[in-house]
Amino acid sequence: MKNKVDIQGDKLIVAPQGLHKIWALKGQITLPLSHVRGATLDNGMLLENRGLRLGGTAIGGYYAGTFVKAGEKVFYNANLKDQVVVITLRDEDYTSLVLGVENPRKLVDEINSQLT
Repeated sequence: MKNKVDIQGDKLIVAPQGLHKIWALKGQITLPLSHVRGATLDNGMLLENRGLRLGGTAIGGYYAGTFVKAGEKVFYNANLKDQVVVITLRDEDYTSLVLGVENPRKLVDEINSQLT
């Protein structure tokens, strides 16, 4: 598992696991649920041009760290083998989080149910 994602009260917490913390250069991202616009499954995000990598890893279909394209910062921690969850944000440093997780459909449903 590359990322553990939890909802605790009014917070969304994303924690890269194991060596993925090092490769992504990020120990944890914590943000208010009110800044989450939604979550979707979108494997196409890994096939698109990610832009300029500001720190992290991009090797063998694995992308981890911060990437900037057209002025938008996106955090990646996923590879081409994953079913990718994309969490879109507002009023945050990142515009979205692109994550490989266990049970991606369950996570998408859980996040979106908290927003309605």
